[in-house]
Amino acid sequence: MVTTPNRLRTGGLVLRGLLTAVFLLAAGMKFAAVPFEVSGFARFGYPLWFMYAVGAGQLVGAVLLWIRGWTALGALWLAAIMIGAVGSHLRAGDPVPMMLPAAVLLMLLAGLAYARRSELLDGLPRSAVQRA
Repeated sequence: MVTTPNRLRTGGLVLRGLLTAVFLLAAGMKFAAVPFEVSGFARFGYPLWFMYAVGAGQLVGAVLLWIRGWTALGALWLAAIMIGAVGSHLRAGDPVPMMLPAAVLLMLLAGLAYARRSELLDGLPRSAVQRA
């Protein structure tokens, strides 16, 4: 089966749509102070304001996924949040299944950032791009 640019574009749109839905839902749950989120942040030892900061970060990242030229940066931004989530689960001694959703999202975001890496390179001076 040959992959065409249209299929790649469609796959990218579907992936961005799914990631956006996940992170908008996650941010909404944090802003609504859903008990599951509040207890999770308390269990990790984080203050309540940090939950709102993470929710705002998720919202910003989800928006960046749809701004032309900023998709890769948005994916990296959200990947950094997911690294923090996986690290928090590890530090808390949680079993692997609890950190699996964050780890899967991290892998998807890393793949998206890699696929759109040219957006990151476009902003660099020519000499830096040639060395890479």
